[in-house]
Amino acid sequence: MNRRLWMISAAGAVLFSLVWISMEVGLTKAMDEGGLRVFDPWHWLDFFTFFGSKGAIGIISVMLVIGLWFFRRDVYGMVLVLVAVGGGYGINEWVKHVAGRERPPHAGIEGFSFPSGHAMVGTIYLLLLAYFLAQTRTKREERAAIYGVFALLALLTGLSRLSLQAHYPSDVLGGFLLGGAYLAFCLACYRTLARRIEQKRKS
Repeated sequence: MNRRLWMISAAGAVLFSLVWISMEVGLTKAMDEGGLRVFDPWHWLDFFTFFGSKGAIGIISVMLVIGLWFFRRDVYGMVLVLVAVGGGYGINEWVKHVAGRERPPHAGIEGFSFPSGHAMVGTIYLLLLAYFLAQTRTKREERAAIYGVFALLALLTGLSRLSLQAHYPSDVLGGFLLGGAYLAFCLACYRTLARRIEQKRKS
């Protein structure tokens, strides 16, 4: 499992870098402009932007931290949530300022555009929540269903930024890739640490 997570993290980082480079040299221009036109009438997606808002992320992350303490006494899991979500915010803001990409003309909000924070941090906290919920189930089908539901919710959260014309498609794609890469990295570190602690207890 850990090896797979390291591979996902590395692959996600490489793909994100390719999207960033493509955006910088203008290779995504046609896709970005066409994507905004396609998603402009998809207003049913607008609702899902709520799940990527700072309020929703903050409340759900705090509830997850509290749940990990009361039900599992998982201090390392609590740290994982704080590092993954808080670190995700920090990385997103840093990359945005380095890339310095302006938002679409009719975005109506300030700040830089690449990568989408809703797509990136939404992916991180929703899949992290799915990870811990899936651990409460024993059947593979149930775990797969949990991951499927939360992955779909993360996808819709990212796509809502296109229907709202707040981001370009490459912003959202970059957010998904960077968020997935960073989450996989955090989970790999968490699982490695947890395994070493368990081995020390047994020895």
